[in-house]
Amino acid sequence: MLQKRAGLDLGAANLLATVTGDGIVMREPSAVAIDRTTGQILYYGEKAETILEALPSNVSLFRPFRTGMVNELDLTQKIIAGIVSDRLSGIQHVALTVPCSVSEIEEGALAEVMGQSGVRYPHTVYAPVAALAGSGSGISDMVLSVVTGATVTDIALICDGEIVYMKSVPTAGETFDRAIVNYIENERGLKITLRTAENIKMTVGTVWNEGAHQEMQAQGYRDGEEKPIPFTVRSEEMFRALEEPTAGILEAICVAISHVPTKYVPRVFENGILLSGGTALLEGLDRMISGVTGVRTVRVSNPVTAAATGTETILNFIGTRGIASVRNLSALYLTKCRSVN
Repeated sequence: MLQKRAGLDLGAANLLATVTGDGIVMREPSAVAIDRTTGQILYYGEKAETILEALPSNVSLFRPFRTGMVNELDLTQKIIAGIVSDRLSGIQHVALTVPCSVSEIEEGALAEVMGQSGVRYPHTVYAPVAALAGSGSGISDMVLSVVTGATVTDIALICDGEIVYMKSVPTAGETFDRAIVNYIENERGLKITLRTAENIKMTVGTVWNEGAHQEMQAQGYRDGEEKPIPFTVRSEEMFRALEEPTAGILEAICVAISHVPTKYVPRVFENGILLSGGTALLEGLDRMISGVTGVRTVRVSNPVTAAATGTETILNFIGTRGIASVRNLSALYLTKCRSVN
């Protein structure tokens, strides 16, 4: 019987787990409810958000990975242990997505945390490589994979089966949310929450001005007033509001393109940019990237789950025999893809 393998993608917005043959077995909000007295994790994911509706005085709600898993190792260990116990029991090989900025020491710490959580053979995979594997777009040996999530955008330039450039930039979904908060305050004199800003972003937000004529109603507050004030926001405004964070992502992608070796330029431009991550759902982002860079940009069909699905795909593709001591599977996977192609 084929040994099951699993993948984890623990982001600032979502906790995802996938298992061989079962697909996505967990997709829940990245939230943790902790007992203030004991420090014990009571619930994670949807249950954590639900318990806070009752506002118990002894419970705190955390969004644990806003600054990355490494900065919250104790919490990361507890969350992984809970997921392994609840969803991945008995699975020996587990691959965890990591940002491009992760150091060897940080990777080692994460692998140790996974081991403490009950994973016998812990592995890591760079998020853009995992997203490429899980995109369903087919494996190309010349591509720029961009994963733009809630707090970080990870970029990997892959040429001839090797990562020739990679970068993590702190411009992503929440950067767009904060830009909307600032815009509404400056233009309307109203304060809104990040959650309201995110709703505006996903409903009428756009970074491509052509054909964007939607509008929605929202509510904000003025200092010293308790009654909410309704207002209308239009997609044309959001185009202006989101210019700065969009420019940040475009700049990072243009820098990555500048690192394409001369002999690979035609093929990279032909194969294009693969866009994934939750922020890839922002209206017009793929068209804006394509328009500015001149490189065909494709948003994958499963942007939120591509990286999680890719970890399982990678383990299945390379097998588990002889990789017990391999930590980061990215290079091994790309090398094997190159030999197959």
